[in-house]
Amino acid sequence: MSYQALARKYRPQRFSDIIGQETVVRTLQNAIEQNRIHHAYLFSGVRGIGKTTLARILAKALNCVKGPATEPDNECTICREITEGIDLDVREIDAATYTGVDSIRELRDITQFQPARDRFRIFIIDEAHMLSAPAWNALLKLIEEPPPHVIFMFATTEMQKVPATILSRVQKFVLRKITIDELVGRLRQICQSEKIEADDEALEIVARRGEGSVRDALSILDQIIAFSGRSITAADVATVLGLSDTNFFAHLLTLVSEGDHAGIIEALNEAAESGRDFKLLFRDLLNFVRSMLLFSAGGKGDVFGSDEIAKKFSYSELLRIANLLMRDDDVVNRAEHQRMAVEIALLKAATFPRLREIEKAMSVGAGSSAGTQPARGPAATSDLETFLDRVRKARPAIAGYLGNAKSTKKDNVISFIFNDTYSADAVTDAHEALEKIAREVYGAPTSIVVQTEAKTATKEETPLREDPILKAFQKHLGGEVVESRRSK
Repeated sequence: MSYQALARKYRPQRFSDIIGQETVVRTLQNAIEQNRIHHAYLFSGVRGIGKTTLARILAKALNCVKGPATEPDNECTICREITEGIDLDVREIDAATYTGVDSIRELRDITQFQPARDRFRIFIIDEAHMLSAPAWNALLKLIEEPPPHVIFMFATTEMQKVPATILSRVQKFVLRKITIDELVGRLRQICQSEKIEADDEALEIVARRGEGSVRDALSILDQIIAFSGRSITAADVATVLGLSDTNFFAHLLTLVSEGDHAGIIEALNEAAESGRDFKLLFRDLLNFVRSMLLFSAGGKGDVFGSDEIAKKFSYSELLRIANLLMRDDDVVNRAEHQRMAVEIALLKAATFPRLREIEKAMSVGAGSSAGTQPARGPAATSDLETFLDRVRKARPAIAGYLGNAKSTKKDNVISFIFNDTYSADAVTDAHEALEKIAREVYGAPTSIVVQTEAKTATKEETPLREDPILKAFQKHLGGEVVESRRSK
């Protein structure tokens, strides 16, 4: 017997076999059970999630010898012929090659005849959005007032291209993408049936590359089985698909965080030598960073190994790296020279350590007296930092304003001196919350005093604005120099 692809071999044959579409399945089964069968259905969703399969199962359930039934028996002649695609009363039509109005007119003539054997004459029209406007117009009257023995089932990946006049005359079902956990479960079930050993990590990588499509995931699994045999590891999957593994991502992000431009180029050279697809590499890198962000934000990272790597970065660092990379996502996707686009994107992201130094220098310039007041010794400085750290955690927005102020603490009074009234007003509005935090930190009532300096800054006072690194950041990363508005 010739080999049968996994996607065909394990194609669902009953409603109960379908994963991830419980709401749609339940609605259809209830409609059959209550004899509320519609004359036209439209199934939409991304490729490979079961639109045509669902239409076939519905056709079997309606025409089954024991039906209409909530589940086809898959044993009668009608069910077997529908499964094989040879039932005379259930026609599957590819709209991509059946777009002409003449073809639809021929179809309309066929509908006038009673089914040759089955209960209903059913037309399953795949890729329905490919039908031409004249073809839809020819179908319109038929869909509006069909013969009682005729049922139309449309499947499309682009429902927005279906005319509104058609959408208003059909029952619409939007099939959702299959989740990673659902896909992994399905892949594991199939591997067990095929007596194949597979690592959880390997199956998760396959599921992610499937991008919510069961058919795509099974096609990938087929390819990996051909390479690995009866035992599949994550390394096998990475080899077959040209995926970047966790160690590579960790290394690449470390280079970015350190601003190591030469190291980034060298790492990407290695990726090119191993034949990796740079568009997919960049997408996988973004998924990896996203997973690290989820973990850092208190959630659960959904890419293997990302949780441990995330511990090496602060949340703000990850957020900034992610933001810089996302700016070039569309450029990488559309670029003719994708390797160069990825190189530029990562090199731009790698400038952020230097930006961090600039921000630190500017912060020192704005609040240079924070650590140099003669009235405070080392213990007082540490005391104030404890308070500011608590503010950063409890009120991060206010902490951002405080970073622009000169701060001092004497006895039970904390003073903040600002160069602009906007920041001063924002902190004044939050003084009650700040005093509450201060009481918790120091164990005694502490007053918050907000002041504004009455002087005008000059270019000589802000030499960092002429810094070439700052200018490069502004030019290449879309940065903006914000001028402080000081009180007159």
